[in-house]
Amino acid sequence: MKSDRTFFEYHFHGCIGHKTTELNRRAYEEMSLFLKEHGHTDAFLAGFSAAPIANLIECLEFCRELMETGNLPGARLAGVYLEGPFVRIAGGMTDSLLSQPSMKLARQLADAGRGIIKNVTIAPELPGALPVIEYFASEGIRVSAGHFSCSGDVLSQAINAGITGITHFCNNGEGALQNENGLYFTEGPFLDILADDRLTVEMICDGVHVDPRLVKAVWRVKGRERFIAITDGCAATGIPGERLVFPDPIGTPMEFDVRNGALYIADTDKLTGSLATMSRVYDNLIRFCGMSEEDAEYACSVLPRKCTGAI
Repeated sequence: MKSDRTFFEYHFHGCIGHKTTELNRRAYEEMSLFLKEHGHTDAFLAGFSAAPIANLIECLEFCRELMETGNLPGARLAGVYLEGPFVRIAGGMTDSLLSQPSMKLARQLADAGRGIIKNVTIAPELPGALPVIEYFASEGIRVSAGHFSCSGDVLSQAINAGITGITHFCNNGEGALQNENGLYFTEGPFLDILADDRLTVEMICDGVHVDPRLVKAVWRVKGRERFIAITDGCAATGIPGERLVFPDPIGTPMEFDVRNGALYIADTDKLTGSLATMSRVYDNLIRFCGMSEEDAEYACSVLPRKCTGAI
């Protein structure tokens, strides 16, 4: 990788033992230095998973103050990515912290995050999702479908309401591609996502969460302007150990295993976190997809900056 290239962490939850939910300046300074020194990253969004609304508001207020009171020593904080709480499939989140879409809660989040929320992830099939999607979009906030499992028709309605992206495509509930009597079909929106030019996809390009051949295929289908490469990095990135313990958003200790270059819920095969840096993702895109250096930089830096207004 050329040392003069710098990247943008679009979907990021932590590194070197720190989570973005650790609301103190020292933690963010250490994360920012790691991102710059080990990931060649000069800016990032702080990602927050499903949590009580009061906790998310506290996170938003902390990030706003941090952004207003001076730069971090490494990568700069460019905004916030809310990966919930209005989602249906928990994935690595805590089920009890997921929330039904609510205009009241949406307004509370938008008010607290005015100008700094760059993306909100919503499951379109949840009752009340469409007006919440419309509201966030009307506030100038990018809205993605994620942690969801809906029909193509429901996704189409959500796109008309304001959805423009897909959170970590191929790691949601988009539906398996199936074959019967030589005919391919899917009961979910997998093919709709690929075919709809209004949708930009983000993909975890660590080589574990998504088969490298699928990364290559999706990039070729979606094209340069609709493919964002992400790490979905977690607190285990950059620290040694095979069994790690981190608190969930309400402080309950949870155990995780590090293996195959990724993070799993302890004693299971359930993937929950990526250990990649953006410099590794950049190299992977060239290796997996045969991308040029310019195309890989576009996916890792230029397009996510465009989508967040961070250019």
